Amino acid sequence: MIRANFDWSKVADHLAEVANAKPGMPVAGLPENWQLNPGQRMSLCAIGERLPNNGVVIADEVGMGKTRIAVAVARSVQACGGRVAIVVPPGLGFQWRDELRDGGLEAPLILRSFWQYLAAWEPERTEDRTPWFKESVVLISHAFTNWRLGTSSQPWRWALLPEVYAQWRKRRDGRLPRNYRSNDRLGDAWVQRAAMDIVDSAHAVSSTSPRLQQLLDELVEQTPWPGALEAGEYAANERLRPWLERAVGLGLGLFDLIIIDEAHKSRGSASGLSRLMEGVLQTTDRTRRVAMTATPVELDANQWQGTLGRIGVARNDIADLVKGFAETVRRVRCTPSSQEARELYRTTARTFESALEPYLIRRDKREEPAVRSFHQYSGLPIHTYRHELEILVDPTTLSGPWKETVCAAEALSLVTRHADDPIGKRLRLTLASGHGIAALIHQVTRDEELDGQQEQENGIEVETHEAAEDTVGDGDKRLERAAWWRNVITRTAHASDDALLNHPVLLSAIDAIETSHKQGEKVLVFGRFTRPLQALVNLLNARELWRCLRQGLPWPQSKVPDDEWPAVQAAHRQLGLAGRLDRSELDTRLDLQYKALERQRERFRTDLIDNIGCGMDAQTVHRRAVSLFSAFRNSVESTGSIPDGPQPLVLVARAIQELLPAASEAPPPERLAEAFTELVDALCERDEGDDNGDGHLDPTEADALWTVLVQRMNDEYNRAQGGFARLMYGGTRPDTRRLLQLAFNRQQSFPRVLVAQSMVGREGLNLHRACRIVLLLHPEWNPGVVEQQIGRVDRLGSHWERLCTEAIAKGCAPHELPRIEIRPVIFKGTYDEKNWEVLRERWDDLRAQLHGVIIPHREAYPGMQELVDEINSMAPNFSPALLRS
Repeated sequence: MIRANFDWSKVADHLAEVANAKPGMPVAGLPENWQLNPGQRMSLCAIGERLPNNGVVIADEVGMGKTRIAVAVARSVQACGGRVAIVVPPGLGFQWRDELRDGGLEAPLILRSFWQYLAAWEPERTEDRTPWFKESVVLISHAFTNWRLGTSSQPWRWALLPEVYAQWRKRRDGRLPRNYRSNDRLGDAWVQRAAMDIVDSAHAVSSTSPRLQQLLDELVEQTPWPGALEAGEYAANERLRPWLERAVGLGLGLFDLIIIDEAHKSRGSASGLSRLMEGVLQTTDRTRRVAMTATPVELDANQWQGTLGRIGVARNDIADLVKGFAETVRRVRCTPSSQEARELYRTTARTFESALEPYLIRRDKREEPAVRSFHQYSGLPIHTYRHELEILVDPTTLSGPWKETVCAAEALSLVTRHADDPIGKRLRLTLASGHGIAALIHQVTRDEELDGQQEQENGIEVETHEAAEDTVGDGDKRLERAAWWRNVITRTAHASDDALLNHPVLLSAIDAIETSHKQGEKVLVFGRFTRPLQALVNLLNARELWRCLRQGLPWPQSKVPDDEWPAVQAAHRQLGLAGRLDRSELDTRLDLQYKALERQRERFRTDLIDNIGCGMDAQTVHRRAVSLFSAFRNSVESTGSIPDGPQPLVLVARAIQELLPAASEAPPPERLAEAFTELVDALCERDEGDDNGDGHLDPTEADALWTVLVQRMNDEYNRAQGGFARLMYGGTRPDTRRLLQLAFNRQQSFPRVLVAQSMVGREGLNLHRACRIVLLLHPEWNPGVVEQQIGRVDRLGSHWERLCTEAIAKGCAPHELPRIEIRPVIFKGTYDEKNWEVLRERWDDLRAQLHGVIIPHREAYPGMQELVDEINSMAPNFSPALLRS
């Protein structure tokens, strides 16, 4: 469970040793090739100084390597005999396990469900099972406690509490509670074993760790018997739900360190993450928390209290300090020449910094060499390596129906501020979430299933259209006006089956995307509503299809699928192509070019297995890929081609070919082996298929896993659609997301455009190695969300860093240096412009608190640049390096 002699001062010493180690010098079990940059090393020292006293928020800007810092802290805690819980968003488990393993730590698969929790006590695994409380590092999903319990729930889902109650009563009082043995709702083998292990472990360490016994005593005192045998008592908000959560937490054990990734999420006290932190994870007085978030505050000063609360710190004065700081920022922006305003700002900034400094560590891009080089070479303010460039849609240039639609959406932006009907409420909340005219128009295309989760993420109530219609007609003129304006939008949006394909926002976005593509750039697009996003993808693919046919380039389709035909027709019109569009003639052209593509693919498959094998002979570290390659080769040699079934050789060849740049010469074996390794890494998690848990795949395990991977490749690479643009939304499978990430990060590979639903793509994905442009189809006005979106491409080792370094080396003109581009789509002269203005104001407030930018560069102060620089130099700084630009 937990060691009685665990000491945070030893952890601090260990962190200092890691931070001060010279490159290549082994440190306490850390891998020799695991390196930290200077900023990360200074962060470790600062964290070591703070943890003996309190928790820490690691608020480094997106892409600065927070995870590697957290892994180093976890490794030090483990090295000093402590236990670590790492709480992460559900989709980031595989990335965290990779990071942990790279840092010399092993952890079980991320804990997502109660069934998985109980499986640690599966009777058939008696020999090799490890209870959760014996694991030194445990990964837990934010959503772990989202158990749906009620009166009809099966007993195994809730029986842990009565079982722990009974077993502790037996241990403490020498007898089981009345009628325990005869109760048919108890007796599940997994649950019983879990309860017995929990009680036995608590008893075994009662002399050195009395906290466990204290927790069990409290649980027994608060658990009614036989009332604990009623399933309905475990539903959400019922009285026994918290005690069931505590019982589950006892099975996880006591933790010395809790790391919370994306700690800004689910701030409410009733959220699943809050319940996990406060009800499930069990702690002692010496337990510390480390919260990781690039956006500790987004919209409201009170969020600082919530962020500090995540690390167990209660500072009720923080909100007032932040509000006072924000007020002095606004004042000094208005009157930078006022000595009084500057001095007041200086004093307030130091107070703000002093209040947060014991708990907060933040490094930002001002510390990065590439950003500093941009600043020095260009002569521009350091933060202007990012460039905001609006894509303006001029309503006066639109067709009559679309003009009416924009006007209707503009009217709704006013009417729905006071409307009480469900659709009006949703529209109002859509606006409150920072989405403008495009989002209002796209509301009529909303899909209950595909978009509901996104709306819940944004705090928007999900109501049906029918429910809204039921509320109209009661004589309320506001509702009638809102309904009338909605009907105008609906009439245009549903005027034809392909109305979305002619949407002015999509067409303007496409113009910008295709211009960037011609310049050799990839583009990352964010939006909210799935149907417009899918229409954008279909239209981009259709337009690229026509270009490839005109230029004689290969296109990976032999015919047009039915669901893409409307987009192909729309693209034919939009591109002004001559001649009548004949589908059968188009399919014939596609089939001819596809046969030529297939012949080229056949040549690539020749000797592919032997060539990969030669490359694998030099593969000394990736045993898993070697095992899966053997399974691949065996599957081809033993079965050959299976009629009407997945063809492993065809699928692997196509997958590898799509990951490699086009070349006249065959890739060397080492590169083919590297591509195969990357492919299998993306197709599955590192420990998937390792049924006996020995850390590698034996031939039987590898063969079984390979069968699964072949099916996944078949689903991905036998698609009928083109791959120039791809969509990533809530329904995209994890393995597909990893494959998309792998391909998008290669400069020469498809997709060239990745269109992501905001909640799916804005956190946890590294999409920076071949992309520097982010297009916001539905701009937010929560700057924290926008920061997360931009952070997908603004990361260490990014495509932009490489381009900037190369441009400086070539001596390009300073004004021609490449930048990271942020491109919102905005209807000119409408609510959208106000929306973008509000976002910028909130973004400025965020930058003032966290980025050291008090007066933005876009605000003109002729002849006052020295004063502006002076004011910005006074900004709060929470970097361990204390760099001031």
